Amino acid sequence: MNVLKDFLTQMAIIATIVSISQIFNAGRRSDKPRSNVILSAAMGLAILLCMSFPAYMAQGIRLDIRIVPLLLGTLYGGTGAGLALSALIVLYRLFMGMDAGFYTTLLTLAFSMPAILYVRKRFFAAAGRMRIDIAAALAMFYCVVGLIVVSVVRGFSMHTLQMHGIHAAIIVGSVLVFTALSETINDMLRRNQQLQAETKDAEIAFLRSQIKPHFLYNTLNSIATLCLKDPRKAEELALEFSQYLRKSFAFDRLDSLTSVAHELELVRAYLNVEKARFGARLVVEYDVDAVRPHTPIPPLILQPLVENAVRHGLMSTLRGGKVKISVVQHPDDELTVAVEDDGCGMSAEQLEAVRKRKTKGVGLRNISERLELLYGRSLRIESAEGAGTKVVFRIPAGMSGSTGG
Repeated sequence: MNVLKDFLTQMAIIATIVSISQIFNAGRRSDKPRSNVILSAAMGLAILLCMSFPAYMAQGIRLDIRIVPLLLGTLYGGTGAGLALSALIVLYRLFMGMDAGFYTTLLTLAFSMPAILYVRKRFFAAAGRMRIDIAAALAMFYCVVGLIVVSVVRGFSMHTLQMHGIHAAIIVGSVLVFTALSETINDMLRRNQQLQAETKDAEIAFLRSQIKPHFLYNTLNSIATLCLKDPRKAEELALEFSQYLRKSFAFDRLDSLTSVAHELELVRAYLNVEKARFGARLVVEYDVDAVRPHTPIPPLILQPLVENAVRHGLMSTLRGGKVKISVVQHPDDELTVAVEDDGCGMSAEQLEAVRKRKTKGVGLRNISERLELLYGRSLRIESAEGAGTKVVFRIPAGMSGSTGG
């Protein structure tokens, strides 16, 4: 009865540590090296506690289920984790004394770990039920190796066979339980991450869908007005607008990235529409020569900022003004994008309202929300009344994806 109690204590220790390590790793699944370090440390602690609270059998033989955290750490943490945990077992057993138990431990690990490390590749490629079966088979293999080593070192007897049979049943059962638990938790975490990604994609697609109706409405309204006042200019504007639409709808997928070159084509098409309307009142300057044209960038991230600068910054004054678009690519590939105008600017109160997203406008709020969803960053807005406005954002290096242009 005491033996069963000791084994249940060891199982409770492993269950507690496995649960805690899963909680710690839940938010670090993308950081694989750090996740493996946490898992290895947790399994190392479980091994030490199992070996410190063994079940004592006849003739002073100590039995524990250290193989359970060793196997979990190796299968989920990798070869490095398996070797480190094996070394920990040997060192701890050496600290307890170089008796027959030390040699059985050393020889069992020496004969079983190469096979476990080899089969780990198949475990890593498998999923679900197959992983559980592989883990159970490896646990049984370890127990058989242990029985053979003990029989050689201590001598074979029916009592030894019976004792190791019970020990093997407990080990295999424990491995089945904890592997199934780990697979269930991992599957839940994977599904949760997938749902979060799908939700994020849906939010981004919705925010992007707000941009096109906003611009289409403004432009069609302008064409309708010009049809009465200046039919020739209305025709010119309609042709420029058709060019914009051809480029604007050239995305393969709503959730894809486009290239800087394609985004700048959209901006130029948009500005051609506005120049057809406003003529000499609108001056455009580009500083984009240093950027690589195929660098990925979120689509429709630049044109709304330019539209905002033209409509609210420049065309709200009779004189008009200049809008400057700059895209700078840094040595680490990070992009800095800026849209600057020399128009009417904003008062301190207006600027604060924009920063807190209390305005009714779509453009700035939409871009800011998209950047936060994609990169965890927002817009930086600088403005002074009568001196113009500058909107800047940065796209981190290493952001990749399919391009829609």
